[in-house]
Amino acid sequence: MIQVTSTFGSWLTLIVAAPLGWWAGWWLFGAVGGGAANLISGGDASTAAVWIAPAVLFLTVQAAAGRSRQVEWLGILRGYGLGLLTIVAAALVLGILGGIGLRLGQGLEAVLGRFAFLGNFLVVAADTLIIFLPLIGGIVGAFALASLAGTLSENMLRRLGSGIGAKIFSIVMALLAGAILFGLVMAFVVWLYQLSNPSYYLGIAAAIGAIIFGLMAVVVSPDRPMPTGMIIYYASRTVLNTLRSIEPLIMAIVFVVWVGIGPFAGVLALTLHTIASLGKLYSEQVENISEGPLEAVTATGANRLQTIIYAVMPQIVPPYIAFTIYRWDINVRMSTIIGFAGGGGIGFLLQQNLNLLKYRQASVQMIAIAIVVATLDYVSAKIREKIV
Repeated sequence: MIQVTSTFGSWLTLIVAAPLGWWAGWWLFGAVGGGAANLISGGDASTAAVWIAPAVLFLTVQAAAGRSRQVEWLGILRGYGLGLLTIVAAALVLGILGGIGLRLGQGLEAVLGRFAFLGNFLVVAADTLIIFLPLIGGIVGAFALASLAGTLSENMLRRLGSGIGAKIFSIVMALLAGAILFGLVMAFVVWLYQLSNPSYYLGIAAAIGAIIFGLMAVVVSPDRPMPTGMIIYYASRTVLNTLRSIEPLIMAIVFVVWVGIGPFAGVLALTLHTIASLGKLYSEQVENISEGPLEAVTATGANRLQTIIYAVMPQIVPPYIAFTIYRWDINVRMSTIIGFAGGGGIGFLLQQNLNLLKYRQASVQMIAIAIVVATLDYVSAKIREKIV
């Protein structure tokens, strides 16, 4: 990953395209996925359109495939259209799953009686999925549009060569990239400190960024290789290390203030800390893979994707499964502590009984926690024996 490079002009195009892709993905997943979830959970008669939409998308792609074999430009459009339809279908599927989870959880809450917590669990999980849909869409859109823009700009710069056209393209992209990048940083500062007249500060930041990046584009050649992989690598590690340095209990307190007392706050706290911890373990496992299979697959002429599938994936899948199961076991035990901070669950009930001096009920809950942890430990051990 660290060895991945891209030209300076392509790197500038990535900076311009990523925020636009984030906004487009945020809006698309919020509108399509959120709309599908609302229709499914609301039980509206128009939900039939939600179920039919994925089939219509699939048939449209298949129809375009037949024409694209005869017309070259249709094949190119089909490739881009297939990617867009895949993203839309993913938003629909996630929205449908969220809506089904809400309806099913609400129905189970009404009929399960003492076991209504199972329905509540489904409701919380589905609600979490629906809330995170725009965020998922933003990440997908940013990566998709940045990848597309980077590929197109690489091809354009390759055709333009080292002439004045490539230089003009690089300068224009640099002005836009500097304005967008510095504007985003200033927008965060304005939001954090609640500064008055935000347009003034955003304008100054955008102008400064455009000037700095414009001067860089004048000096740097458009086809100069830039360490894109190293930048992404260290930026990702910084974010993960920052999240991992904050204890889940502190995160739970923050989310309780944000979303209120209940299991949703605990789910958010454990989710963020789990992502940070597993990201660290996953990245280290990839860094420590054996070089022999990589060299063997590369020697056969395989491209980067084939190298990942046939040389990297077989080495990392078993440890990934083991790390995921281990983190699942940690989260089960940590959920009790999260409940003491208002994160809901059995930990919250245990704290209430201890405060009310109801030690009989508290002892029963502690025994239940021990039984659950022991059972999950046994199940995880069996899974590791079968898979890893």
